Amino acid sequence: MLPYMAYRYVKNKRENNQRNMEENLDSMVSNLTRSMVPDQCVLRIPGVAAKLIDESEEYVPGVLSIVEKSIGVFIEWSPSEDSDASWVIASDDGNTETYNPRSPSHSASLEKTSSEDIAKLAFSLDVNDLSSYKNIEPKKGKGLPSIRLICKDGTSYVPLYFRNTSTSAFNDVLQRYLTLRRSNREANLIVVYDQKAEALAKSVSMLDENGDILSRFMQNPYMTAMTGFSKITSFVQDQVIPTVLDNDAVSSEEKIRLMRELRLANDKFEEQMRVHSDAAGEFEVVTQLELPPRPDIYRESSVTQQMWDAFKLPNGSIDPVKLHHLKMNVFRGGLNAEIRREAWKLLLGYRKWDESDAEFEKRKQKLSVEYENMKRQWSSITDDQEKRFSKYSKRKSLVEKDVARTDRTVPFFQGDDNENLKLLHNVLMTYVMYNFDLGYVQGMSDFASPLLFVMKDEVDTFWCFVGLMNITHRNFEKDQAYIKQQMNQLRDLVMIVNPRLANYLESHQSDDMYFCFRWVLVWFKREFSFLDTCKLWEVLWTGQPCASFLLLICVAILDSQTNVIIDNKFGLTEILKHVNDLSMHLNVEEILTAAEAIFHQLSASQNKLPIHICQYLNIGETAVTPTSPNRSFEENL
Repeated sequence: MLPYMAYRYVKNKRENNQRNMEENLDSMVSNLTRSMVPDQCVLRIPGVAAKLIDESEEYVPGVLSIVEKSIGVFIEWSPSEDSDASWVIASDDGNTETYNPRSPSHSASLEKTSSEDIAKLAFSLDVNDLSSYKNIEPKKGKGLPSIRLICKDGTSYVPLYFRNTSTSAFNDVLQRYLTLRRSNREANLIVVYDQKAEALAKSVSMLDENGDILSRFMQNPYMTAMTGFSKITSFVQDQVIPTVLDNDAVSSEEKIRLMRELRLANDKFEEQMRVHSDAAGEFEVVTQLELPPRPDIYRESSVTQQMWDAFKLPNGSIDPVKLHHLKMNVFRGGLNAEIRREAWKLLLGYRKWDESDAEFEKRKQKLSVEYENMKRQWSSITDDQEKRFSKYSKRKSLVEKDVARTDRTVPFFQGDDNENLKLLHNVLMTYVMYNFDLGYVQGMSDFASPLLFVMKDEVDTFWCFVGLMNITHRNFEKDQAYIKQQMNQLRDLVMIVNPRLANYLESHQSDDMYFCFRWVLVWFKREFSFLDTCKLWEVLWTGQPCASFLLLICVAILDSQTNVIIDNKFGLTEILKHVNDLSMHLNVEEILTAAEAIFHQLSASQNKLPIHICQYLNIGETAVTPTSPNRSFEENL
């Protein structure tokens, strides 16, 4: 009984602390917004007239403005107070007339319109309430440029006509605060892409599991969300990454929930501060997308030494004509253990594909000297120096902490005073000096240990690790923007491949895909056995069939768990725990087969796919063909 009471006490305390943190965040956002954002007119366009009645030819000159206020950004229009305001109206037939609202010629026509009616034309519209607007730019002599604002509740404001300027300035400034897209179906319609509103609509329509979830797909729809994630990077690096990698499901769930709340609060703050990305251009609406059946895919046997040698030239280099074929063989079957030491050097860019044995040995000697020089830099730092070198000291401490617990269940790293742990320590510390800007972040040791296991050599391991970090370093950069980008791309792919699951995740506050954080961060190192990880990585290093194949592996796993998640009505907590429990219970061959089948399923539908999905997969008209057969995986990225 006592343990249960203690558990309840700890749980209640955590919940109270979380509520207090949420209240503090809300208060902080509110206070900062009110105190830091004074009213500021960012755009003022005089000579913009409102049309009194659509069918009439009566206009009221005025001023159009975009104003930043403490409570938001507003589009405002008011009648002109200038008694001398006169300007030219061009009719549809190209004729013009000079208009002055105070002139006798117009007084009669305006007698029927009271000053109160004219005043009612003035408006102040929160940009968050804007759904779309008509934007007409007629040819010269064919009338005046105009806009007509349409609100989310379906109401419309009177058309506004621009006397001596186009609407481009209005569009440019508005794009600072909203993501605007020009409709493919109607060239004069500018649509506001509102992700939050569409997410709410999809949640409400959950009963229709195959609803119109794809209708909100546009080109690069998540690019403007990138800036917000940078505000919580310290929290992610210092708390989320260690907790996720330490496999504490309860703490991970707490941290990921808090990360989500911080992101939402940050998004709210930035929305009120009006820090938005500029995004313009065309978009496509995908109202229905039926994918063809997935093809049957079969894995092949591993590449043997004899098969590998068949692709070599007499000087030891790889035949460039056969290089793609070799990579496909590795992708379809992996490598036999006895050739990994040679093959990984090529796959990771340590050795060039067209480099002869003699050329590589000569260059390796120079790299060995370079490694020893960098190693001496950190090994010669005294304890007294370290006291005044805080960044170095912190990174050294992180390396020592991680090395002491990295893969200790693997025989290669077992036991006290294991020499292999010392080599791993040396490699990671030397990398700190090689790339001091990045330094060391927890999780890097997960990438280094399999390299040492295969290479059995400190220098070779280091330069292979450099090659691998050239591919994965963005996972560890402080702004975490690349991780967020991959989470968004993963969500995009799930929406296409499995809209039923996407709908469910969205309605259960799990569409951030943070429960896949560990998968992407260390490339499934914690999900598969040590040897299966080696096979998975060498498959990914081929860059086949696309550089984003890692995300298709994520999609394949989630797709296989759809019924479990939905039928059990899992929420975020349960999804995270279930995903963590999949660790060491996944069949690497089955997952690779499913991921490849999904790729071919999507590739067969490339003419129907949104452009950004084609870009992720490097298919269709957006596909980029490598200019050189020696192009590395990181260059393809």
